Amino acid sequence: MGKERKSNGAADAEPQQPDSAKQGFVRVRGAREHNLRDVDVDIPRDALVVFSGVSGSGKSSLAFGTVYAEAQRRYLESVSPYARRLIDRAGVPDVDSIEGLPPAVALQQQRGAPSTRSSVGSVTTISSVLRMLYSRVGHYPPGQPMLFAEDFSPNTPQGACPRCHGQGRIYDATEASMVPDDALSIRERAIAAWPPAWHGQNLRDILVTLGYDVDKPWRDLPRKDRDWILFTDETPTVPVYAGFTPKETKQALRSKMEPSYMGTFTSARNYVLHTFAGSQSAMMKKRVAQFMVGAACPVCDGKRLKPQALAVTFAGHDIGALSQLAIDEVAEILRPAADGRLRDVAQAGDTLTRKASRDATRSRVASGAPPTRRRPTCA
Repeated sequence: MGKERKSNGAADAEPQQPDSAKQGFVRVRGAREHNLRDVDVDIPRDALVVFSGVSGSGKSSLAFGTVYAEAQRRYLESVSPYARRLIDRAGVPDVDSIEGLPPAVALQQQRGAPSTRSSVGSVTTISSVLRMLYSRVGHYPPGQPMLFAEDFSPNTPQGACPRCHGQGRIYDATEASMVPDDALSIRERAIAAWPPAWHGQNLRDILVTLGYDVDKPWRDLPRKDRDWILFTDETPTVPVYAGFTPKETKQALRSKMEPSYMGTFTSARNYVLHTFAGSQSAMMKKRVAQFMVGAACPVCDGKRLKPQALAVTFAGHDIGALSQLAIDEVAEILRPAADGRLRDVAQAGDTLTRKASRDATRSRVASGAPPTRRRPTCA
């Protein structure tokens, strides 16, 4: 993207800096990114420079879309394919030339907005270092292939627990949560989790058609009936006779009377879970949330990671357990490793030696290939 300087004929001469760099400027020519129109500008280096202007004038297009994007593009050309794929790219800017450009980093213009997946480790990037540590020098079970660093992240599809999807907790609806008063009948809205108004009445009318007693107290219904109504995945579609009593409904079915409409049944649990997961209405989500109960995920024990990642340990801890310790405890555990004494934090034969680890990592990074499926033996 930048202009190339002609060789002075000395094959082994040191590369010369552009005149713009010598003069202390980043020189941008013909910037056309987004709403920029052939903008030429000289930006002082080693100084605090502020781009000001009204909204939409092109400040971000010049700073981020042009200058930073080109700095990042040049940097990425110098790293290996493996490392390159882990870095978000800013794209190639639409510009004639940029000279005198140093390496650059970009800070977001807005405050960080932590999500339910955020932690101190992820915000400070400490977690990234831990993931690399476990990936490269962790103790793997016999026969398990080495994992990438992202396999140790609950925020990626590769690393998240398949049961809780990286949340650490599962949420479900139980009989106690959906039927708070079992002295009520279905007609009296014993199933509080079902929707109010017409939708709830529709489900009760469907149960009448299916032959369930909607006037008996919930606690007196057979267990198999209660379980089917609350938890079945079946969705039968049956004729509904709106406003009919159970007796009149039976007669209408026997005489094959034309129904008011055909209604499809949904169990109380499925209604709650599907509404919570898919509704666009915050009010409906809030309503069904009160019928859900949370518990630690039984697969990852609340550690948010897939079993293969949790099977890898360092200093006797899986990454989920280590991440839950206080920072001073983590520092103490990792101190020998930081001093270059890996053997002091792992049993003999548990990890690669430092040399073997470096050699394996260098080979994978250079080729951009996935981790080997066979672990080198300790030296």
